[in-house]
Amino acid sequence: MTIATSLSKAQRLERDARLDDAARVYGDILNKFPKNTRALKALKSLQQRMQSEQNPPEETQNALMQSFAAGQFQATASSCATLLNSFRRSHFLWDLLGQSHLKVGNLDEAATCLHKACELNPRAPGTYAAMADVCTAMGRKNDAVALYRKCLSLDADHIMALNSLANILTDQGNLTEALTLLERADQNCPNNPRLIYNRANTLRRLGRVEEAKDLFQQACELAPELTEARFNLGQMELLSGNQEDAIRSFEDVLSKNPGNDRARAQKLHMMAQLNDWNWVGEYNEHRRVLGLQGISCSPFIMMTLEDNPDLLRLRTQAHANELIPSVPAAAPARSAQRPAKLRIGYFSSDFQDHATMYLMGGLFAAHDKSRFEITAYSYGTAPADAARERVMRDVAQFRDVSNLSTAEVTEIAQSDQLDIAIDLKGYTGDSRAELFANRLAPLHVSYLGYPGTMGSTAFDYLIADSITCPPGSERYFDEHLIRMPHSYQVNDRERPISGQQFTRRDCGLPDQGVVLCCFNNSYKITPREFDIWMRILKQTPDSVLWLLDGGPVSKANLRKEAKERGIDPDRLVFAPRIAVDEHLARHRVADLFLDTFTVNAHTTASDALWAGLPVLTMPGRQFAARVGASLVNAVGLPELIAKNEAEYEEKALVLANDLEALTSLRAQLKRKRLSSPLFDTRGFAADIERGFDMIFERHLQGLPPAHLDIPAKIDTPQSRSGGKVNAAA
Repeated sequence: MTIATSLSKAQRLERDARLDDAARVYGDILNKFPKNTRALKALKSLQQRMQSEQNPPEETQNALMQSFAAGQFQATASSCATLLNSFRRSHFLWDLLGQSHLKVGNLDEAATCLHKACELNPRAPGTYAAMADVCTAMGRKNDAVALYRKCLSLDADHIMALNSLANILTDQGNLTEALTLLERADQNCPNNPRLIYNRANTLRRLGRVEEAKDLFQQACELAPELTEARFNLGQMELLSGNQEDAIRSFEDVLSKNPGNDRARAQKLHMMAQLNDWNWVGEYNEHRRVLGLQGISCSPFIMMTLEDNPDLLRLRTQAHANELIPSVPAAAPARSAQRPAKLRIGYFSSDFQDHATMYLMGGLFAAHDKSRFEITAYSYGTAPADAARERVMRDVAQFRDVSNLSTAEVTEIAQSDQLDIAIDLKGYTGDSRAELFANRLAPLHVSYLGYPGTMGSTAFDYLIADSITCPPGSERYFDEHLIRMPHSYQVNDRERPISGQQFTRRDCGLPDQGVVLCCFNNSYKITPREFDIWMRILKQTPDSVLWLLDGGPVSKANLRKEAKERGIDPDRLVFAPRIAVDEHLARHRVADLFLDTFTVNAHTTASDALWAGLPVLTMPGRQFAARVGASLVNAVGLPELIAKNEAEYEEKALVLANDLEALTSLRAQLKRKRLSSPLFDTRGFAADIERGFDMIFERHLQGLPPAHLDIPAKIDTPQSRSGGKVNAAA
C-alpha cells in the first residue's frame, strides 16, 4: 500500500469518526517514514481533535493537575475514576490516575492504568516515563531502563527520564553514560538543585572529587533543604582532608533531620579521627537506635564505635538489606569432578599502592598455577602503579572493570566461569559489594578488607582463624567460617624495608628513655587506651609515646588530653607520613608497639612485626578487636597477648621498665620472623588453596556451606581433600 493510499484510508476513517483506527494508520506511516510531513501534520491535528473529544474540558484538567501538584493524590485518583465513566478513552485521565496510584504506592493499579494510557496514546513520552517509575518502585530496574529509553526516543530532552535513567545507570555502575544524560538534562534545565546533586554524585563515583565538591556546594546553596547534598558535601570535605568542615556539614544535616543516623555516624567518626572524645557521650545517647531506625549506617564506622559483635551484626544486616536486597541461590555444580584448575576471581578496587596489596602482593605469585587459575577484577579508579603491574604479571587475567556497570561486570565474571569469587573490600571505601547480589560464581567468599560479617547470605564464606573467630563466635556471622590454621591475614614476605638507618634525632625523639609507639589511625585511639598509656608514661621516667600524625587538630586534642592526665604534652611525639619502606625502617627506633582495643592494628601490626618491633595487644569480642592477637600468636610471641586491661597495663609497665626484657623480645622476634607462619607467604597460599578445595568439594557433593577448619598440615590422603567440619555447621 502506497503512502497516498494509506493517507486516504486514514482520512476516510476520520470522517467516519473512527479516530483510533485513523491514528493507528498515521502511526504505521510514520513508523516506516518518520519524516513524512503530511502524516505528521495530520496525526497532530487528529490528536488535538481526539484530545478535545475524548478528554474532559480544559478547566477540569487544570483543576486535576493542581490537585495532583498539591499532593492530594487520593482525591485526584477519585476524581479521575469518576470522570472515566464519561471519558473512557481519555489518555489524560488514565495517565493521571496511574501517576496518582504510583504516588500512594498502589503499584499494580498504577501499572494497569498507565498501560491503558499507553494503548490510547503510544507516542506520549511522559506515560513511558511514569511506567518506568513504577518498574523502578517494583525493583524491575532493567524494565525501567527500557521504558526510560523509549520515553527519550520520543522526547530526547525529557528531564525526568534523563534524571531517572541516569540514577539507575549510576547505581548499576554505568557512570559514563549516566553523566552524559545528566549533563544533557542540566543544559535544558539549568540551576535545578536535584539535577546538580545527581551529577555531583556521579562525578564523585568517577573519582572527580573537586568537581563533585563544587557541585554539591552549588546544590546546597540553591536548596538548603536538600540534606543529601549537604551530607555528600561533608564526605567530599573529608576526602579533601577538611574534617572540621565535614563535621559542620553533618551537623547541618542533623539540625534539619535529627534522625539521620547516617549523618550522625559520619559526624561521630570524624570527631573520633580528630580525637574529639565528645563523640563517646553522643554515641552513648544514640547507640540503641543508631543504624536501626530506618536509615542504615556504614558497617565499617559502626565497627569502630563499639566492640559489640551482636549489635554490629544487626546494624550490618540493616545495611546489607538496602544494598543487597535479594540473593539468588547457587546453581548446582557444572560437573561431577574438580576441574584441572579451579578458577578463582578476586574483586577489589585496591590493586595498587594500598594496604591490601602490602599484605596480598605476594599471594598472587605464590598461588599454585598448575591447580588454580587466578583472575583479578579491578574496579578502582586510581592510575596504574608498580603494585598493580606486579599483580598483572602474577595472575592469569587482569580485568579492568572500573567503568563497567554491575550488569556488565556480572556478565564478564559469569562468562569467565569462575568457581569461587572473592570480595576483598567488604564495606570499606569504594566497595562494590552489590556485585555479589548476583551469582558471580557458585561460591562467594569475603576476605581481608573488612573484618566482620557482610550481613547477607550473598556470601557463603568468610576467611578467619580460631583467634579472630573462636568457637562460639559463629552467631556473629551470616557467612560460614573458613578458619585458617594460623592467622587469617596473609603477608608478603618480599615487602621491602628501606636501608636508611633512622636515628631517634631523625624522628624527633629524645636520645634517652623508652619509646612506646602506636601507628594506628587516630580514630582507633579512645580514652580506654589513652588512660592506660598515660599511667604508663607517669610510671616510666623519660619515656615518650610516639604516634602517627593525624593532623593539627588531632595532635592538639591528644596533647590537651595528656595534660589533663598530668602528662607533659611534649612527651607525645608525632610521626609524619612518609614512604612506606621508610616508615617500616623507622619502626626500629621504637621499643614497643601498644595496640588499640575496639579496632586493633591490622596491616599496621604486621608492619611493626615485619620491621622487628614487638606488639602488645589485648583481644576483645569482635573480629576487628582480635586481629592483633592473631598476628602476635602467628609470629610466635603469645606472651604479648594480654587477657584484660589490667594485664595489658601490667605487661606494658614491666617491659617499659626493663630494657633487657625488651631486648630479649626483639631478639626472639628477629629469630622467629622469617620462620613463623605469619610471614610464610607460600605456606599461607597452600593453606588457603586447601580451603578452596574443601569448599568446592562440598559444592560438588551438593552439600551446603559449613564452618570449616583448614588443617595445619597435610598428613594423610584424607586430609588432602578435606578437613574438620565443626559441629556448629
